[in-house]
Amino acid sequence: HSAEAGAGDDRLQQLLSLAAERITDGRLIDPDQDSARFYVLEALQIDPNGNATQAAKKTLARDLLAQARGAIDRRDFARAASLLDAADGIAAASNVEIARLLLRAARQQVAADTWDQLLQTAQERLQQDRLIEPAKDSAKYYLMTLRDANPSNAGLAPALQDLGLRLVAKARRALALQQYDVARNWLDEAAGVGFSSTDSSAALRELQAATQRQDFLDNAIDASRLTLVKSIKPTYPTMAEQTKTEGWVELDFTVAETGEVEDIAVHAANPPGVFDNAAI
Repeated sequence: HSAEAGAGDDRLQQLLSLAAERITDGRLIDPDQDSARFYVLEALQIDPNGNATQAAKKTLARDLLAQARGAIDRRDFARAASLLDAADGIAAASNVEIARLLLRAARQQVAADTWDQLLQTAQERLQQDRLIEPAKDSAKYYLMTLRDANPSNAGLAPALQDLGLRLVAKARRALALQQYDVARNWLDEAAGVGFSSTDSSAALRELQAATQRQDFLDNAIDASRLTLVKSIKPTYPTMAEQTKTEGWVELDFTVAETGEVEDIAVHAANPPGVFDNAAI
């Protein structure tokens, strides 16, 4: 029994010596089986209540918490979390919990700072008219990133509204220039960020009508290629005939494939309104 006790004491002293060396070197938790924590835990199994063992445990606890706070200050949150996990069972539970609260608060602050920066950059891109390009440096990119990270952010909805209005305005300009594909792209972008308004719906209807008209015109045959097969003389309006009023009317109309006349509209007339119905 005396020999076994002596061997145990030697092993304990060796473990405490190694633990002290690792603490001095700052190797508190790495490598896993050659760290201060590893050796202190081994020593605690041999002599859990010994003064030297408890002193080593206290020193390790102090340094684990100190390194964790240093990692929090450096914003190295993964390292801080690892150190606090390692401190469980070594440091006082209340001290570990306080450090965890500090870590949580620091993470939240960094997240808030990141969200503020995303919103600020998005607003700058809006003012620069960089709405969707470049793909990863545009107002849309930063607002979508913010929406994924913090959908309830107070500044997100107004910024998305601003973006949507600007996108629809660009669609309107493209419509006026008859750039229908461009207009559709702008409206699709507005819908993609969740924007909807009375104006965007109206612009979409106008675009659909314009493209339908364009498709119709693209398939139409020029009037010069048509052959007149029948001509009907208009009935001279009685009042105009009595007053010996003469004039003319120009009509716009479509000749369908069946030969029927459709879409009749007065293009111009002189005098106005006198011969319109007779011409139609």
